[in-house]
Amino acid sequence: MAKLSNADRNRLLARSLFVDANQSYIQIAETLEVSDKTIANYQSKDKALGFDWLTLRASKHIQTTQTTKENMYSMFTGYMMDSLKEIRENEKMTAEIKAQMIVSLGDSFSKMGKVARQEDPEAYKFGIIKITIQKILEALKKELDTSNMEKVLEVIYEIQDEIADVTI
Repeated sequence: MAKLSNADRNRLLARSLFVDANQSYIQIAETLEVSDKTIANYQSKDKALGFDWLTLRASKHIQTTQTTKENMYSMFTGYMMDSLKEIRENEKMTAEIKAQMIVSLGDSFSKMGKVARQEDPEAYKFGIIKITIQKILEALKKELDTSNMEKVLEVIYEIQDEIADVTI
């Protein structure tokens, strides 16, 4: 394996600082103690080699944003389910108060669902799928032994593409 030159090491580091640390050319130049023109040259060389820094940064941002949204929607659904369970199990509340709280909770869920579906339907769909599978697995875990639970997980892994292609 060929040894990298200092310039190549700096170019790779500059790419990483730009893409992963979201730093500007000037910040990278200060960190590496080179000129911002040198950083621009590193970027040009990488682009010629097929590593477009802007595309890499955008892809990383989109991927992170998508994961965050999916987690946000699944967490919201989880909180809603937990809140509903707490209301149902609270023996100190009257039936009338429980009904009012459940209606209020349903209204909040409906509003969040409308916002989520309009903002990012795919993330909303995956968030709902994620929390549904999670709840099913938690229930099955209580009933199945380890080998059967492993089989359930194996089946989910095998059909993951079909699960992801669900319309809501």
